[in-house]
Amino acid sequence: MSGPSPIQSDRFSHDLLVHDGDGDLLAGTRAFVEHGLSSGGQVIVHSTPERVAMLREALDPHPRLEFGLDEDLYQSPTSTLFAYQRMLAESREPIELWATGTVPLGDDPATHPAWARYESAVNEVLRPYAFHGLCTYDTRVLPPDTIAAAKATHPCVTTRGGRSDSPDYQHPAEFLSNPLAAVPGPPESPPLVTTALHSAHDLRSVRRLVQGCAVGSTAVPRATIDAFVSAVNEVLVNGLQHGATPVQLTLWAETSKLTCLIADPGPGIPDLLSGYGYPEPAGSTGLWVARQLCEELFLSNQRGAGCSVLLSTA
Repeated sequence: MSGPSPIQSDRFSHDLLVHDGDGDLLAGTRAFVEHGLSSGGQVIVHSTPERVAMLREALDPHPRLEFGLDEDLYQSPTSTLFAYQRMLAESREPIELWATGTVPLGDDPATHPAWARYESAVNEVLRPYAFHGLCTYDTRVLPPDTIAAAKATHPCVTTRGGRSDSPDYQHPAEFLSNPLAAVPGPPESPPLVTTALHSAHDLRSVRRLVQGCAVGSTAVPRATIDAFVSAVNEVLVNGLQHGATPVQLTLWAETSKLTCLIADPGPGIPDLLSGYGYPEPAGSTGLWVARQLCEELFLSNQRGAGCSVLLSTA
């Protein structure tokens, strides 16, 4: 099978292993683990308790081989993504990390697109580092759309025949417009709050307004509300500094979810993936911080009508 060069330990790779039986899973996992260990890297194998037990029994122990559970390592798409990034970017010593296992998609297919967007973002967020991923998808239990999304979010596919470029792969910015990504829009219900900011002097009152409405109208945990208000503030500051006034804020408060749309009539943000990369020492941190303070953040530019940012807690 034709394909890319073998994985180089000092470069990023993000591969997909689609399997319909434990034999292919074990063979692919073993080859990946052996490659990571022979390169001198740190290797982690993660999955459900049952699958981790099976893989632990099949793999030889090694001081640089660890096992973990998805329920511990993958709390949410956003927290997982940036935890990997901060570990690699902030390590005092260079890290070469090899991670293989499942993604905790859940039993409800409606939750799968959020993890598909995570898989896509991995290619933007972790590309600068010596990170290697082999994500395993079991066709016996996963629906066709989830498998199709996996093929669109992994640059390379591993099979019995070797490693090859994925013909279905899409760049992360492109994938966001794919129906498989299911990027959410604003709620269809009437908003709870609509207001406008004309200068930085309005920030304090708007923060209080958002927080008060969230606390009084939802069952969202207080810590989540506080983080969300901070994310909203970061985006508002960005709009006031780099966009144009007035900056419009619209807030929806559902029982277990907060959604905020922030828009300004400025020139927009050229890179819709802005805020994913680890910031340079003297670079802007606003969107990078905001992405970590809420679960979802999407940028869009409206032709002739400025920029909008949609944030939500779930």
